[in-house]
Amino acid sequence: MVYKTKVTILCAIIAGLVVVYAGSLVFDPDLVSARDAAYAWLEVKSVPHVDGIELKSANGVVTLIRKNAAWFVPVDGQDYPAKERRVEDFLNFLSKKDSYPVRGAEAASHERLGLLENGAARITVRDGATPLLDLLVGNTDASANEVYLRKAGKNEARSGALSILNYVSSVKTAWYNLRLFPETEKLTADDVQRMIVTLPPADDELSGGLSGEPVGASPPVAPAAPVTLTFVRSNGGWTVNGQEADAPKVEAYIRAILDAEGDDFVTGEIAGGASSDSASFNEGRIVLEFGDGTSRVISVGAKLDSNNRYASISRSPYVYSLAGWVVERLFKAESEFKK
Repeated sequence: MVYKTKVTILCAIIAGLVVVYAGSLVFDPDLVSARDAAYAWLEVKSVPHVDGIELKSANGVVTLIRKNAAWFVPVDGQDYPAKERRVEDFLNFLSKKDSYPVRGAEAASHERLGLLENGAARITVRDGATPLLDLLVGNTDASANEVYLRKAGKNEARSGALSILNYVSSVKTAWYNLRLFPETEKLTADDVQRMIVTLPPADDELSGGLSGEPVGASPPVAPAAPVTLTFVRSNGGWTVNGQEADAPKVEAYIRAILDAEGDDFVTGEIAGGASSDSASFNEGRIVLEFGDGTSRVISVGAKLDSNNRYASISRSPYVYSLAGWVVERLFKAESEFKK
């Protein structure tokens, strides 16, 4: 009897301690604050239905739309491919629960926090005509570690990580997928069997200086014939213009071509109706021939003041601006591939 009484008393004490401990967890100010701070701006179940995003900031307005399960940036009536992974990461960022502590509950705080509707940056997420999120992005806090946020039409203001500014303040080019050959084509160096590279003409300054005479001192001469390199896969290696080439260098060169990116899309008149056969793109060409019998052609135009060149790709409606260093990677001298 004594034993049973002791057990009963001990069980009661343990139960009491458990209740006290649980109560301390429930009512602990720090834990309560952490629970209140855990927040997501967009419901996870809404993410698959998002087909429109608009970002407004001091850098302008960027619109993203989804068509046929792919994301695009519409500009001047033309839809340009967007970076799918970046859009996915952005939506995951908005729908993931994170620490967003409440910083104000009254409308009087909005001006101080930079959250007035006519002055704040803005993120609008839609499913068709249905708004799923209308989020205002305001000032950074005194520590410059967080930024103030609130839903349009709501008084409650929260703060969160500055990383949201990497999305809302991005310019259009940050959202463009500027790869000449999109990832969806899944092209690799192993697919290429033959490649014909026609180099752009040498700069006038360089060709004029080869003889040691000042440019313009001699009568004009006919332009030199274009330099062409023909790469052929042969016996597990490569030849260039019939001579054995350094295979690893050729493979690396092909990968650089397949992975090349522009620094912008070219919109407007020069892009209208442009193709790889256009007279505007006749200063350099790369023909890639694949094992399945298909081919793709990169054609570049004259050098611009910025050292960039416009480029077009066969079977693509887009025209790209290529930075000078990208052009140098695409067009190499034959000596680069000697063993």
